[in-house]
Amino acid sequence: MSDFQVYESEIVKSRHSDMSGFIDMVANNPPQQDVFANEFTWNYARYNVFGLLSTNPDVYNLYCELNAIVYDFLDDQKVDTTQVWMQSWLNYHNPSELLDWHDHKWPYHGYISIRPQNTTTVFEDINILNEVGNVYIGRGNRKHSVQLNSDQLFEEKRITIGFDLDINVSRLSNNIGLIPFPRIQYK
Repeated sequence: MSDFQVYESEIVKSRHSDMSGFIDMVANNPPQQDVFANEFTWNYARYNVFGLLSTNPDVYNLYCELNAIVYDFLDDQKVDTTQVWMQSWLNYHNPSELLDWHDHKWPYHGYISIRPQNTTTVFEDINILNEVGNVYIGRGNRKHSVQLNSDQLFEEKRITIGFDLDINVSRLSNNIGLIPFPRIQYK
């Protein structure tokens, strides 16, 4: 059994243009500019992206679809899912801002490719070609970076949604983006 999986988001694949436009609008909205100063990634503990992007039907459906994907993966991994918690954030980058080597000190990490541009997420042991609609999920504490696949730079921002999962949390956290993520019925 592999400790990672790449799923396909039907919501993102069918609605990525509208979703990208909505995220562009929200990311460039003056109130968000004041709070995040264009740094959505490293402010991950200050918000949950599904709250930031709330009221959009596509985002609602993506949240529900992600829930089904997460629980499919955790069930395959035979994880006790009594309590699952999630933080999620927006990665919104120009080519010069692509993420360098880092890891996530969480049991599980994943991301959703909405407008991934021509990039690959490079882990120490695997490479994931980022395509519209890909949902990667795997164990945490796995170093990775994002790299361009060519010398051609992109003009529109690269958009992914990152997420981390914790299981049966029993400690207080200063992360105000950490929310309960119970299994829900979807479709």
